Amino acid sequence: MGVKNTYYQDTTMALNQRVEVPQNVEETGNSVQIKGPQTSRKNFSVVDSSDYIAPRTETKLHTELLDKPTFILPNRERNKPHNDWITIIIFVAIAIIASIRYTYAKYIQQLFLSLFNYATSVRMLNDKNYPVFHAAFRLEIIFYITLPLFIFQCLNLFKYENTAFAPQYFLIIFGSVLLYFFGKKLIYLTLGLLFETQNETREYLFNFDNFNRSLSLVLLPIVILIQFAPLKSPMFIAILGLVILFILNIILLRRGAIILLKKQFSLFYLFLYLCTLEILPLLLIYKVVV
Repeated sequence: MGVKNTYYQDTTMALNQRVEVPQNVEETGNSVQIKGPQTSRKNFSVVDSSDYIAPRTETKLHTELLDKPTFILPNRERNKPHNDWITIIIFVAIAIIASIRYTYAKYIQQLFLSLFNYATSVRMLNDKNYPVFHAAFRLEIIFYITLPLFIFQCLNLFKYENTAFAPQYFLIIFGSVLLYFFGKKLIYLTLGLLFETQNETREYLFNFDNFNRSLSLVLLPIVILIQFAPLKSPMFIAILGLVILFILNIILLRRGAIILLKKQFSLFYLFLYLCTLEILPLLLIYKVVV
């Protein structure tokens, strides 16, 4: 007998001894079917079951719901709530600049050039171009809007004992700025009549207005940055604005000295004249605020 038949006989004998009943053995492929009166029909694998991978009987699947990717825009918490009225003022100032940006672009270039070139300033003074007066008037409106707003923002940034300033303070600052500048112009005109320096006073006031008009275009971006810059405390922007304001005032005092020296003013009277109307009022305002 072959080796295969001998293996089958040994397997049948072992099974018969286990069930202890006569059984009929049928060979089917690689398995042996055992039939007997006390056993049900079963299939026994001839090859050891350890040679096969046990089937998985799990029917439940573990699923995990993934969140859909979303696009989130960066945002920041508003540091200055309830100041929407400042946005309206800034919008009005931007609208006025837009009305003169392209129509009077050449005038704006000459305006900034006149700050450092005295000859350009004299030429603008003698030029009787009346349409330019519309642009000058609009720039002065922007100046008298942005300067009080800048002062209001600085007082909020440097506030005493963390006390926030109410919007009513802006109206007080706005009225004070108008009173200061128009009062100073009135005093200059009065002194010009007393000292018979009407032409020099008129030229100085013209340069004074030019500096204010230029300052309006410089202060507006600074005011916008202080209000809307994504910074926790835009302190350095306010300091930059104060430095620019100080530098322009120094240049204006130098221009005033050049104009008055043409009249052969005494240096003592020149110093007294400019300090009384330019430096002393600023010191008094600083004393009142602090």
